Amino acid sequence: MMPVDPNLLAGYLLACLLLVVTPGPDMAFVLGQTLAGGARRGWAATAGVYAGVSVHIGLAAAGVAALVAANPALFTALRIAGAGYLVWLGVQGIRAAIRGGGGEHATGATTTLAAAFRQGFVTNLLNPKVGLFFLAFVPLFVDPGRSPAWLQMLILGPLLPALALPFYALLIPGAARLAGRLRASSAGRWLDGAAGTLFLGLGIRLLAGSPR
Repeated sequence: MMPVDPNLLAGYLLACLLLVVTPGPDMAFVLGQTLAGGARRGWAATAGVYAGVSVHIGLAAAGVAALVAANPALFTALRIAGAGYLVWLGVQGIRAAIRGGGGEHATGATTTLAAAFRQGFVTNLLNPKVGLFFLAFVPLFVDPGRSPAWLQMLILGPLLPALALPFYALLIPGAARLAGRLRASSAGRWLDGAAGTLFLGLGIRLLAGSPR
């Protein structure tokens, strides 16, 4: 017997597809990283985001996310920390555009792939709404009488980021080609400003408590 109910699985996959085609903060962050540093940096940021998502899925399955949800002070502290980090990245990108220094200064002091991975991981991990999303959404498709709930959550949780991969495979190369053309022209310096503004907006949105 499958550990997950096939009918619930079909409904979950459909719901995930609808969520994937709706742009969210993670997709916007990856887009900003790609515009600022190219396709390799975009994929590194994506890997970091997925690492953060994996942690959230594990915490939700273990029930830790429920403890965060029950502690308003901790939830607020995590939200402010994540928003502050995004705002800092945004300010760095905007400063780079003002200086006209190009992509080597964008969104931080270094543009190594490790730095892009770390930024994606931290921004996702410090967003408590991601954990609460898995805590509130995934259990809707769990049948407690079929197998342990934590096992079903560990099976269902990764399917959402997996379904998003094809969209990133289209988004990242397309954004990288556009960025390459712009950097070859006089408009190139504004890519840092665009990425910085995007990060700044995401930080303000998170700080304001927007659900998406």
